[in-house]
Order: sequence, then C-alpha cells, then structure tokens
Amino acid sequence: DIDVHPSGTGSILFPGIRFNDNNIEAVRTNDDLRISAGAGGSVIIGGIGFDAGTTISATDSSSVNINENLIVDGSLSATGNFAFGTTKAFVTGSTFGTLTLANGSITDSSGAISFGNENLTTTGTLSAETGSSLGNLTLGDGSITDSSGAISFGNENLTSTGTVNGATGSTFGNLTLANGSITDSSGAISFGNENLTTSGTYKPGTLTMAAGSITDSSGAISFGNENLTTTGTLTVGGATTMVNMSVSGATSFAAPVTVDNLTFNDNIISTSSNADLNLTPGGTGVVNVANLTIDSSINFTDNVIKVTNSNADLVLSGNGSGSVEFNNIDINSGTIDNTIIGANNPGSGVFNPLSFNTLVIPTKITFSGNTVSTNRSNDNLEFAANGTGNVIINGLSLPNADGQTGQFLQTNGSGVLGYLSTGFAMSETDIQDVQTVITFRNLTVIDHVTAVGGHSKIESSASAQDQFATSKYDSAWYLAINRDDESDEFEIIKHSLAHNNSNAFVSSSGLAKTGTNNHVETTADVNSSRARLLGTGNSGANSMSYYRIGLGDDDSTGYSGEDEAATVINTDIDSASEVFDTWAHADFRGAKYYISVNNASKTEISNLEASVVHDGTAAYVSIYNVVNSGSDDLVTITAAIDGDNVKLSAAGLETNLRLHAYRIILADDEADRSSTNVNVIGEVTVSSASTTLDTFSTNTYQGCHYIIVAHNSSEGASSICEASVVSDGTTAFITQYGMVSTKGTDQLLLTAAHSSTTTTVSAISSSGGSTTVNAYRVNLARGEGSTSAVATLDSFSASTFRSANYFMQIADNSDGKYELQQLNVTHDGTNAFVSVFGSAGTDQDLITVTADINGGNVRLRGTINTTNDHTVTSVRRIINV
Repeated sequence: DIDVHPSGTGSILFPGIRFNDNNIEAVRTNDDLRISAGAGGSVIIGGIGFDAGTTISATDSSSVNINENLIVDGSLSATGNFAFGTTKAFVTGSTFGTLTLANGSITDSSGAISFGNENLTTTGTLSAETGSSLGNLTLGDGSITDSSGAISFGNENLTSTGTVNGATGSTFGNLTLANGSITDSSGAISFGNENLTTSGTYKPGTLTMAAGSITDSSGAISFGNENLTTTGTLTVGGATTMVNMSVSGATSFAAPVTVDNLTFNDNIISTSSNADLNLTPGGTGVVNVANLTIDSSINFTDNVIKVTNSNADLVLSGNGSGSVEFNNIDINSGTIDNTIIGANNPGSGVFNPLSFNTLVIPTKITFSGNTVSTNRSNDNLEFAANGTGNVIINGLSLPNADGQTGQFLQTNGSGVLGYLSTGFAMSETDIQDVQTVITFRNLTVIDHVTAVGGHSKIESSASAQDQFATSKYDSAWYLAINRDDESDEFEIIKHSLAHNNSNAFVSSSGLAKTGTNNHVETTADVNSSRARLLGTGNSGANSMSYYRIGLGDDDSTGYSGEDEAATVINTDIDSASEVFDTWAHADFRGAKYYISVNNASKTEISNLEASVVHDGTAAYVSIYNVVNSGSDDLVTITAAIDGDNVKLSAAGLETNLRLHAYRIILADDEADRSSTNVNVIGEVTVSSASTTLDTFSTNTYQGCHYIIVAHNSSEGASSICEASVVSDGTTAFITQYGMVSTKGTDQLLLTAAHSSTTTTVSAISSSGGSTTVNAYRVNLARGEGSTSAVATLDSFSASTFRSANYFMQIADNSDGKYELQQLNVTHDGTNAFVSVFGSAGTDQDLITVTADINGGNVRLRGTINTTNDHTVTSVRRIINV
C-alpha cells in the first residue's frame, strides 16, 4: 500500500484537486471535477456505470433503481414500457376512450379538445366541479382563488399581489386598457406611453404634486414657483441661475461657474479682466500649496525651488539696495559675507580639499571613482591644452594639431606621439574584417548576474536555448516560458544548470501548462568551453523565453539590478558552520536564495535553492531543487535569529568551498513597483475568503514567477512560498511550491483565473483575516517563433562609399559544414545590389545574402533557416564614392 497522510486538518493537494478527508474537491473557482475512463471503458461507482457518452447502466443487475422523487427539467422519454408505480405502462399511441397519447400531446378523435407541450384548446365548454384544482388555482362557486393568496377573483372583485395582464380593450371598472394607454371614462386620469394627466392630486411615492409645487412628506425636498430646498446632493446640468443658494452637502457643476469676479472651470480658477487673484487665510492660518508653479517658469515643491524652462537660470534679486539672504549668509555685488569674490581686489579665501565619492558638474562632467564621463546624452569628453601645450595621458604626450589624411600616430620612444605617413595607408579604399553569428537565440544582458533572452525556433533536434562561457558562471537558473507554436499552448518552468567545466547537469521544476502537450525536453552539456542549455521540441515548431540568474567565478561581484535583490559571496566555507548572510528581522519577513557552491579541489559544483522566513522569535529554512555535479552534497544550510538579525549559516561537507548566492528579500510593507522584467506587489491584506493578490494582462505577459511572503500578527504566523502562473489568453493555471510556514501547515492557498485579457492570482489564508501578503514577480512573455533568422553582417555609409568586395567564410560548427565565397556589393543611393560567386567548401549556400539601404547605410544581411548557429567572418575592401 501507499499511505499519504497530510498533517492535522491539511489536505492532499494536486494542481487542480485536493483530497480532504473522504472528499475529492476541485480547488480552482468554478472548476468542474471530472472523472474519465479509458477509451471504451466506463466510470463505475457502486455498481452504476457511466459511459463516455450519456448512458447510465447497472453493472450488477438489469435495472437502475431511483428510490427518491425524480424531477426532469427536459423531455422524459422511454423506448420500452413506461410504468408509474403499480399502474399500467403507456407508450406513444396509447388511447383512453377517444383520447390518444402522442409525443408531447393529448388529442380527442372528435377534435373537441387538444392539449400538448404548451396550450389547451377546446371547441366546447371546459367544466370542472366546485373544489377542482388547476395547478395552484382552486375553482369555487363563482370564484377562483390561488393557494398562495397572490390572486383571487369572483363575482365582483379581482385582487392580485402580482401583475394583472389584460388584452387591448379590456375594462377594469371605469378604466379601459388600450395599446400603450390607460384612460378613465370620467376623464379624471389618462396616461400612456409618455404622459400622465390628472385633474386631481398625483402622489408618486412620498411626493405630492400641486399647482406650481412638488413637496416630499419627509420634508427632505420642496420646490415650487420660486424656491428649491433639499437636504441631499443637488446636481445641476446646463446654464443655471441660483439666487441666495445655501449648500450643506456636496455640489457638482457641469459647466463653468462664475462667482462674483471668479470663474471655476474644471481645475482652473480665473479672475475677471486685469483683476488680481488673492488667496488670504483667516487669522493665523496659512495658504498651504503642496506643488506650486508660477508663470510656468518657477516651481516650488517641498524645500526645492527650480526653474522649469530648459537651460534657464534661476535669478534671485532683492529690491533696490536690498540683498538676497540665505540663513544669515549675505550674497550681494560679488561678495559673500563681505568677502569679495571675483572683483578687482579679491580677498584671500581658505578652502578645505574636495573629498567626494562622486562629483557631478551639472550638464557637463561626472567624476566617479576612477572614471570621468560626460552626463549629457551623446556628449564628447574633450581634453584641451592651452596654446601650444599638449594633453598628456599616462606619460604619453598627444599632438596639439591634426595630421594629414591617412597618417597614423607613432611614438618616438620618449612618450611623445606624432603623425606618420605609411605606404600601406589608402585614401580611396579601406580594408576591415568583421565576425557575426546568425542565430535564432537572443540575449539582453541586464547586469553581471541577470539577463533575459530566448530562442525562436526549437525543432525535433537539440538546439542551444542559451549558452555561456564556462569561465563566466558555475551555475545558472532559468525562469522560462515555452510555447508550442503549432497548438498555441504555453508552459512555464524553472531550470537549474550546473557544470564542472567538462559536463553540465540540469534539473527542472515548477511546471504549469495550459494544455496537455509536452513542449520542450531540456538537457545540458559543455561544448567548446561553453555550458549550453539544450532544448528538443516535441512538435514541429516551438519557442521559448527566459529570465536568467548566473552565479559563480568573478561575475557575481558585479550585480547592480533590482532593489529587492542582492548577491552574497563567501569565498572560504569550511566544515565549521559560519554565517554567510544576515539581515534585520524587524525590516524583512523572508528571503529566497539561489545558491551556487564550488569545490575547486575536486572541480565539483552544487546548485541549491533555499527559502527562509521568521515569526520574530525563530527562523525557518527549507532547501530544495539540489543539483550536484558530483555524487554528494557540498554544504548544509541553517537559519536562526540572533539578537536583532536573521542569520543564514553554511557548514561545508568539504573544505575551502566558494559560495555565491543571489538573494531576493521581502518585507511586510513593500510598495508596489513595476519594471519591464520585475514587479513588486506590496502589502495586500488576505482573509480566509479568496482575495485578489495580483493581476497581469496576457496581451503583455503570458507567464509570471512569484516569490510570496505572508504574516498574520494576530496568530503570530509567517510563511514564504513560490508559484508559477501561465495563461493562454483563455484559461490560467498555477503551480504553488517551496512553502515554508512557521505554523506547521500551509498558510496560503493560491489560485489563478482568467477573464477577458486579465489573469488574476488570488490567495486564501488559513490564518484568517488581516494576513499581510507581499510578492516579487518575474514577468515572462513569449511571442510566436519564426522560421528563419537574419542578422546584419556588415554596413557602411552610402554617402561615403560606393562599392565593397567581401571574402566571406561561413561555419556551421554543429553539423561540420563550412563554406568560403566572394561577394560584390554596390548601390545607386536608393537601392543596393549584391552578387555572390566563387563558392567553395563542404556545402554551398549555407546562408542567403541580401543587400539594402537603411538609414543612410548600405547593409549586407544574412539569413538561415536551420536551428544551428552560423558564424560568418568576412574581410571587406571598400571603395569611396
């Protein structure tokens, strides 16, 4: 037997269902619970068989017994005898005297009576004895009553608590019903499609209408020939004149309103011609304006005064002989506190040496560390000596004037650079070489640790979804989304890759998918000193995108990414447990770690993930998704609260280990933040009822990866977990994992749903109301893949150069295919023309070459349609116009 026992009142939870005691339940809102048999089989429950169609059968007898009342909302039919209790069975065509039973009707052979699905018709009189019942109606001597009391009519009166319908021309007392009108024979009242007229007093509800006035019995509203009073809100549209108006509630005016000399229009207050606008507080009050702009030029915000016009000066000027004073510093006529600055006879000034980590000269130059850079877009950084002086850099003296066309710089051996003419220099042509890779892969580096990328064509043979130099990272994690381009199904998944310079190892987790197809089978290898994440498609066309976290070697020290993330490095972990990270428990609730451990002595790598959370007293950690290049783990990780801090410690199972970690940390009071790749969901209060935690548009993203922390101060419980969410634009799917809860059972249950273009992620807290939840979200998008890949192999200015000749080598290293060819390119200023010739190699036409003019440049373009990378190396000789 396999016994699965959840803890306490917990359930056994699968992606869409859970086993709770003796119940099987769907966990997503509005989901069906489906039980399906194999082809040709039936679902059998206690002897009752349910076939794949709509058939119910008995598997242990010849009949199915229904022991309670049966209510059928649709049609009830039988192919055999139809029996009711102990009475005889009747089938279509049965007769009772002159009555014949047919499908949905009873007819009389004389035609005197007929009734079926809806109507009863008779050519004679329908008689029933006193006390007979028709449905809820009881026939009495001269009367018909309804058992519910809703309707009663007899010899004289008709009463009804519902709607009484009468045909056109029907009369009720003095009232005559016509098409769209009711009229009174006395002429006292008449109303129809639009108007109501009466010669008496008309009271709709609590309103009384009299000649020239309308009053409300409660006194809340009264208006007549002159005055309107109300204790509620009055909304007036159009031009309106109000005299002696007193308003105690909110007032809304649709059009511009003029009050005395002031006009109020939307968010604009204006005065009559040439009049000043004065704001005068009463008594000791002040005029309080949070953000003030004067004359569209000067802005006052908080303690900042700034000009709003581009490149404008800020001029502060006193009146007459007055001065501009700053906290008792008097700046006037070239002096500061009467010390002359820049006048004819400047006084001496004593200044301490400048000491800045970063010094910025606005709109000009920034000095930061050992870097000098311009801080305006596209500005040159210029060094200019005075007169005949030279600019000297690292002891090398640069010329102070330009040389001739085609000359080169040459040193004289004493640190002086000058210009030299050489016979190889060409004035009308130029020779250059360039190398380009044509690939279906794309990669955008965010910083030393993180990047985004993808692959737009993954077929039935293995393709490198991503690759990096083995010297760059020891480990990489991919938060990925795959797309089956044939079925438009999506799946979200996480890959953990580790390598030991010779081989690569990968593990996948956190899978959620929109359909049943398996998209991409993922493996890893090391090829030509590059670690590769390989993908093999299970359909003819697949594509993928990813958010990559890379750790190890020297690159982890250069992280500069998201606010909640950081890198942690300890280069010497030994057998004794030592702290490798710490943070204040009063400031943060939990953290997720991606950890890479390197054992250089054995060239072993270990990848692991850790989630840490605390309740203010103790810290809890869970380790999962461990990938080892060797046969054993390399470290053990523990967590504890020490004083004011949560501390993460590692103890090496080998000595001299190097640990790199990428940490994402969350507080109880995060603020909402959005960026291209990452969003932060701040401080959502979740209860025991389903509460919306986050939403995203499937027009922008098709998947998201979440790290979520929760805390309930009343219960004193906290948790951290991860979730993967994916949507195909119709339905959303979620996988929740990595839960660490201080209460011993799961604190949050996450669900996902989709409506229109919005995917909604919701949470239920087992801690009850006032559970504070914060989350970190990585955004993933995957558009449709492509059948070809194109790259610009070279470009040159069409206005400077007319023609070019290329020697071009193409290498498909994966398949061992190589080609050398020549190309000639020329243009007429509008169109470019290319000729390919002289091909030699193992294969021909490994790429398709075209030429065009784009943005004033001639471009040489190469296209491939196989998934292998093609490396194109060319030597170009170019001729001037």
